[in-house]
Amino acid sequence: MEKYHIGQEILKEVKAKFPSVAVFARELCKSSSATYEIFGKTSLDTDLLLKVSKLLDRDFFREFSEKCLNGEVAVVDKQTSENCISQLLPEDKLHTVLPPQTKDVVEEYLLIPRKKPLVIFYSGARSRNLPRFVCKKGEEIYGEGMVRIIQLEPAELMHFELGVMSLAKMPQKVVVIKCTMARDYNSHVLIAERLAEESGKHVVLLCLDPIHIPTLPNGKVVLKSLAVSTFKSWNQRVHIFIADDMEKRFAYLIELFQAIKGEGYMDRIYDSIEGNENWADTLKDLLEEAKLNLITFEDIVLEKGFDKDNRQVEYHQVSTIQPPINDFKRPERISHIRTHLRYRMIKETGEIFEYEPMSFDQMKGYEKQSCKLFTKKEITKEKRI
Repeated sequence: MEKYHIGQEILKEVKAKFPSVAVFARELCKSSSATYEIFGKTSLDTDLLLKVSKLLDRDFFREFSEKCLNGEVAVVDKQTSENCISQLLPEDKLHTVLPPQTKDVVEEYLLIPRKKPLVIFYSGARSRNLPRFVCKKGEEIYGEGMVRIIQLEPAELMHFELGVMSLAKMPQKVVVIKCTMARDYNSHVLIAERLAEESGKHVVLLCLDPIHIPTLPNGKVVLKSLAVSTFKSWNQRVHIFIADDMEKRFAYLIELFQAIKGEGYMDRIYDSIEGNENWADTLKDLLEEAKLNLITFEDIVLEKGFDKDNRQVEYHQVSTIQPPINDFKRPERISHIRTHLRYRMIKETGEIFEYEPMSFDQMKGYEKQSCKLFTKKEITKEKRI
């Protein structure tokens, strides 16, 4: 059953209809801090909810009562609200998000009272503006001087831990801890957790993760990522996600490694449709799921045409990752991973009636062919199929 959080529903509407929370606060005749408190509430005074409904031109009274009476939603209690960072990031999975969504998640974390720290893994220079953004957003919400940023070296961990009680008593509402490179972040996360619990502050821990896929001397391919190992240990006690860059480096390497092991998203798709009598419906559902959950997913139309019944047909190519040329030179097993699939679909009904498996080595072959198959003219032309 869907969960309904009245404060977050109001926040979504404010973002859609007002240029800023400050403008909305002025219209509501409340201070910015009092307005931010509304977004964290799971229930509201009726007079206030009426005023909010009028300002946002959305009848929250009717919407909420109808959904509850019809059994469509359940009210989110305060404890659940504090434990869930965002409806965008369920806690059972390590999420990799792009810059725009990263900003939304950080803002939502700072808007609502939290008991858990937020741990963000990022990739160095490409995300160099992230610490600056977190501090700026924190001061925008809580006021100038209400954010304390600390750069924490591995050698300073013990000294920092001793100062947690003093830091908890300081007036700042947000503490941003920027960690430099470490062999693991277990101690850092534990300290951030202690600080959040003892102070009631929003604690944001920024961790550098030089993720890569090395090949060991025995030929085994492994994923080296502190984000993945940290999440496995701490996901129940802190909020963790990966702030990716526009090139989707983190997401690409994680999906590439899973594909090498035969456990990638495309592997799950093939395993579900091969030998399945209802493969067309299953494939359609899985492609929708991949599009929703995988930021490296791509679906392009290679050709358009008409069948013998004069129905418009599209020839699609989907991929979970787009491997660069350098990855064609990777060790054994890399060439046989499943990364692509092609299918034909009746455009009007969305019915899929044919699919063709495409592995990594096959795509390598297409790259070596002439560009004729992939020119704009060839992709957009219509012909009989």
